[in-house]
Amino acid sequence: MHKSPHFNTIGQIYHDFKVTKITDIDELHCQLIELVHIPSGAQVMHIANDDPENLFCLSFQTVPTTSNGVAHVLEHTVLCGSEKYPVKDPFFTMQRRSLNTFMNALTGADFTCYPASSQVPKDFYNLLEVYLDAVFHPNLNNLSFQQEGHRLEFANPDDPASLLEYKGIVFNEMKGAMSGPSTRLNEAISQALFPDLTYGINSGGDPKVIPTLTYQQLCDFHKLYYHPSHCLFFFYGNLPLENHLDFIASNVLTGIAQHPPLSPIPRQPRFKKPKRLALPYPIPPDDDINDKALIAFGWLTCNILEQQDLLALSILEIILMDTDASPLKRALLKSGFCKQASCYMDDEISEVPLIISLKGCNAEHAESLEKVIFATLHEIVRDGISLELVENAMHQLEFFRSEITGDHAPFGLSLFMRSALLKQHNGPSESGLKIHTLFDEVRRRNLENPQYFTDLIQKYILDNTHFVRITLIPDKELAAQEHAQELAVLAAIEKKLTPQQRQNIVKNAAELAEFQNKQENEDIEVLPKVTLSDVPHDSRTFSLTNEKVGNLEVFHHNCFTNEIVYADLIFSLPAIAEADLPYVRLLTTLMPQMGCGGRDYGKNLEYIQAHTGGLHATLAFHLQASDHTQFSPSLYIKGKALHRKVPSLFALFNDLATSIDFSDVSRLKEVIHKQHAAQQSHFAQNSLKYAINLSAIGLDEASRIANLWYGLEYYETIKELSQNFHQHESWLVEKLNFLKQQILGNDSPNLVISSDASMYDTLKGHGFYGLKDLATTRGKPWNSNYPMVPSRSQGRFIASPIAFTSKVFKTVSYTHPDSPALNIASYLFDNLTLHTRLREQGGAYGGGAVSTPMAGNFYFYSYRDPNIVSTLDAFEESIQLILKGKFDSSDIEEAKLEMVQALDSPVAPGSRADLAYGWKREGKTTEVRQAFRDRTLSLTRKDIIKAVERHVVSAFNEAATVVFGGKELLEKENAKLVAAGKKPLPLETV
Repeated sequence: MHKSPHFNTIGQIYHDFKVTKITDIDELHCQLIELVHIPSGAQVMHIANDDPENLFCLSFQTVPTTSNGVAHVLEHTVLCGSEKYPVKDPFFTMQRRSLNTFMNALTGADFTCYPASSQVPKDFYNLLEVYLDAVFHPNLNNLSFQQEGHRLEFANPDDPASLLEYKGIVFNEMKGAMSGPSTRLNEAISQALFPDLTYGINSGGDPKVIPTLTYQQLCDFHKLYYHPSHCLFFFYGNLPLENHLDFIASNVLTGIAQHPPLSPIPRQPRFKKPKRLALPYPIPPDDDINDKALIAFGWLTCNILEQQDLLALSILEIILMDTDASPLKRALLKSGFCKQASCYMDDEISEVPLIISLKGCNAEHAESLEKVIFATLHEIVRDGISLELVENAMHQLEFFRSEITGDHAPFGLSLFMRSALLKQHNGPSESGLKIHTLFDEVRRRNLENPQYFTDLIQKYILDNTHFVRITLIPDKELAAQEHAQELAVLAAIEKKLTPQQRQNIVKNAAELAEFQNKQENEDIEVLPKVTLSDVPHDSRTFSLTNEKVGNLEVFHHNCFTNEIVYADLIFSLPAIAEADLPYVRLLTTLMPQMGCGGRDYGKNLEYIQAHTGGLHATLAFHLQASDHTQFSPSLYIKGKALHRKVPSLFALFNDLATSIDFSDVSRLKEVIHKQHAAQQSHFAQNSLKYAINLSAIGLDEASRIANLWYGLEYYETIKELSQNFHQHESWLVEKLNFLKQQILGNDSPNLVISSDASMYDTLKGHGFYGLKDLATTRGKPWNSNYPMVPSRSQGRFIASPIAFTSKVFKTVSYTHPDSPALNIASYLFDNLTLHTRLREQGGAYGGGAVSTPMAGNFYFYSYRDPNIVSTLDAFEESIQLILKGKFDSSDIEEAKLEMVQALDSPVAPGSRADLAYGWKREGKTTEVRQAFRDRTLSLTRKDIIKAVERHVVSAFNEAATVVFGGKELLEKENAKLVAAGKKPLPLETV
């Protein structure tokens, strides 16, 4: 365990910092230290760990009182220049002047935080210095506020006779976010549960209310909340705490006097009777409204400081709703009134709601579903909860709190969320980190009182009058109505504009454009940076041993995993008929959700919950580094378990491979309905993925298969099965059994393991608990020769006022000499053109260019974008800028640093064997990866221009453009294309 050698006594003083807490977190091999800066009252948390990915997070309590998005807009705006770094975009500029592993800013319901991490100490403090100056000394330029938040602008910015529009990054981001039905449901239930607290307003901002936010309100909000006295300085990793303290003292805290503490968030007055509301949400005009309602039930439970009740409620949530076999979830699904059911508790806010969300419903069944919930809970209270169910649920929480994550965000950030937010509510931060002490107390209470958990059901649900039911009803006209309402508001504003006010809007647009386009070649060097000399020369590698054990080829990576074993059982796919490809993907979805090993699906889900930390199946292409047209796909069964549970995990692997049971037709129907409901409710959020797959569909066989597995074709397959299940059920069972036999019995499966060496020796000594004798037969090897479907440009209507745009084309394979140059070109396209044109000027939430050398693909994209034509123009402009050579050595160095960030991003212990195995299957040997790295670091300006000339220019012009967006937007943008003499996008429904 990593401990600080200089801080070992509570009350100890280091300069002006006083130690207030020292706690060993044995379960995570960490030490928690808390301090207070005596003159200012600033709070410091440090989690000492051996992890070299050091993280800081500057966190503030922020409590907005309206849905004008002030906290969210401020989060964006403080990162647009500060006193010490007076450049207009230090946040995105630092992205390419560092070796960061993570940089972000997050707006929560009652907090705003600024995390960043790096594995390089120099870089860590560079980032910290920029962030400190940003949050405490921001410029808060009015033009930055208009860019990031909202502004009025004419459709043609210099023509006051053109249509008046709202623009702004947060405005468009939240229009996109609020187009999703799940987001609307969450906001509606929060508003209903918390009518008197900040949690009842939309902290991200409601697009209807964001335009009421003023610049002065933004400045006042910063002055109130962003003071060092009110900041929680959080640190994680292996860098010395005293270095952190010295740094924040010298950069921020010197001479700072303490401000009065912020008022605590009050308690929500409890309802005397429940609330039941029905609200509309938008769907496309030609969509079927049947089974499209969403229904949620919410209860306000305990305060976040009531940690014992909160932990017990978390366990109860797992008992009731974790799997389809959990008693309450099972009753809801079996009722026939919904197709998908989920439950969550928000334990990051001061009072914790418990919310059950149902999808695939009809509005008239809301009352019936409510009766199912209460009748089932009354039955559970009457019959009691078995000790086995309690232990299974506790096992899930124990696993979650023990696992060292970090593939998608730093592990330190997850610990911040678990502990620091609790501290900001004046709670004991260690309660979010410790496992055994708290769990032992719950076990003791449950043994002393067998009704402990049923008493909680009675108190917090059955007898709780602070209860709401929200029904979201699909409305085909709502999107058009909301668009018309926005136009009407703008028309009313425009009608009242004086000629002078019109000219002021034109003038303001010109000033903003000048501000956005201003050159920073001199100013940008005020920002700290790392250089290529700070980049490690060698590609990282993860050792992978392999040996033949029985029928298995076993691969192992030795690393510390905190007593968790991560394992993949992998079968190479045999030859598959094209028509069967979507059902191969469906097979992976069904595998962990059906019965096997003589257990029905319910018993099997209980088994998975009791013995594993999760299990799922997935597919991999294994595209070859030397030739992206060659691939040998496989099916993975992926699982993880605490060391004491590994025999059960491996027995489950064996059962899934040999005896998965598709004969339970009612269960098969239930899972397909559930998947279809999930696809429908998340369609808008996945629109960019669908657009990319459609744009790439005709490029090669792998892209064709990707659309059958992950794209619109798979969506249509599930939709057809769900809507007409009885027509397909016999055939489907037969098909799934056929594919199971073909794939899961295929010759010489591979077993890939991440664990420490002693655990591996134990596994091997037990013959991998029967897996070494897994019966296999040699199938017909993979051989794909499918007819190609040409890519075509198109626009698809979705219920969203903004667009998701993609343009994909072929380039070259990973080992081609030009491949690294194309990667660097993608960063240059972003940095020199696309960030400014799409985000700053266009108001899109995101967009850019991506080179995927393993697939031999290159694509341009934008998302949550209010534009289409100007976005496509920006794509072309970014290419022309490079062809004209309008970039210099510093631009290339920054792009190389960003490339190294991607190459060297940390990998969680549980993913390292998997990554190394993938490299092996793909032919990405250490030598091949080192050659790619060396070539990347040695690239010249000429190399990049030549690569773009050879592989981008003509391919881009021939690439299909696919856009998913609102009907009004697509039609408006098509008119612009016609006016410019270009072909409009053929428009169709999804």
